[in-house]
Amino acid sequence: MVNFLMIDDNPIEHIIMQKMFDKFHLFPNAVHSLDGRVSMSLFESHPSDTEVLPDVIFLDLNMPGYSGWDFLCDFEKVHRQIKKKVDVYIISSSVDPNDKQLAEKYDFVKTFVSKPIKTETLLDLHSLYQSDKRAAG
Repeated sequence: MVNFLMIDDNPIEHIIMQKMFDKFHLFPNAVHSLDGRVSMSLFESHPSDTEVLPDVIFLDLNMPGYSGWDFLCDFEKVHRQIKKKVDVYIISSSVDPNDKQLAEKYDFVKTFVSKPIKTETLLDLHSLYQSDKRAAG
């Protein structure tokens, strides 16, 4: 099973995403977080717990207090100690090309996905990770 974590300060985004997951039977144990700092503490306190840590993170960049940029900066410091590969997908409504360029400088960031996320994008992503898990298992 693929562990999925969504970090976004907008609860409506979580509801929409979970409804899509439920409708298409994707990521059955998805975890949703409104606060990137809380999610970062999971990585800092459990870097070896591969069962608990996500395989995939959807990260919003523009959040008050502790932004997606803060998360990326802190994740860069800890991701080499994590005992599993964790891929980060930036989900944003930003149209600033600089945001995309800055996000992609992190080697763990897979790509920049524009909001709203299309069903096809989610289905493709789920299929990719299910294939990877089957090949590894």
